Amino acid sequence: MGDLSTYEEALKAWNLAGFKDGMIFSWIISEHKDICLELLQLILPDLGIVDVKNIKKEDTHKQNTVFHGARFDIYAEDEHGRMYDIEMQVSDEHNLGKRISYYQSYLTQHALEAGQDYSDRVDTYVIFICDFDFFGVGSPVYTTEVRVKESDLVLDTGEHNIILNAKAKDFSAVSQGLAAFLKYVDTNVPTSALTCKIADDIVILKTNTQKEGDYMFYELEFRSRLARETKKVSKEARKKGLAEGRKEGRKEGRKEGRKEGLTEGWAKGEKRVVCDMISRLTAKGYSKQDVISAVTELTHFTVEEATVLYDKLFVK
Repeated sequence: MGDLSTYEEALKAWNLAGFKDGMIFSWIISEHKDICLELLQLILPDLGIVDVKNIKKEDTHKQNTVFHGARFDIYAEDEHGRMYDIEMQVSDEHNLGKRISYYQSYLTQHALEAGQDYSDRVDTYVIFICDFDFFGVGSPVYTTEVRVKESDLVLDTGEHNIILNAKAKDFSAVSQGLAAFLKYVDTNVPTSALTCKIADDIVILKTNTQKEGDYMFYELEFRSRLARETKKVSKEARKKGLAEGRKEGRKEGRKEGRKEGLTEGWAKGEKRVVCDMISRLTAKGYSKQDVISAVTELTHFTVEEATVLYDKLFVK
């Protein structure tokens, strides 16, 4: 992929980027306190939150802006010191449970100051806004808690996890405001005061040349890094996979004829290459969408074929 086409693709990504885009989401929520506050009030109405502070967004050029080792889309605290991590998740990476646990661990480390009693620990909330139904049950909101296996008793850990489902079909269980927000995430069509404000602020944001430059810099940097790592992984995987394919081909050749056997062996080798590429790129932290895109660009596999292999590897 040449530099010009890479730039054009990055520019296209900027022009198409909406609220679900990670950087747009982080900018809108972190730079508009009223939106952050109203969103938390909609998601957690029983808490009676009246103020938010210390709102921070993920810094795309550093490891993090909140705690060493953790990269949150949005971090915020309320007037009682309760801590919130708000994440936008567009594609199902099939690892949400472990990701929630990871983010909670970093919040927990800072939920109790030195010398404080455990009863003084502030509650921590990890919120995932998902453009997919992670559990497949159809509920617009999923919450988790720690239960005693041998009974219905609940253990109060101070950790709260909320998974929002923008693909829900029935929103009757949540407020009209939250339903309108989730539908906006799904369709990009604003229908409430909050979502109209978000949409208007995105239009204003898109006129900011500094924001455009930051977005383009990150996008180009990301694409360049992904291309380098993909080629390296592809080369290593291909060498290993095709070696196994040649061996398989010779084996099949003895059974069914040399030409047919080698063809089948090479096909099996390429499949191993793709599986290895998917596993290695995923281990490096790339999303399902990025991995599938990289695989289809460097192999003969279609998006559908690469997706099937990805799901076989990671969907349990």
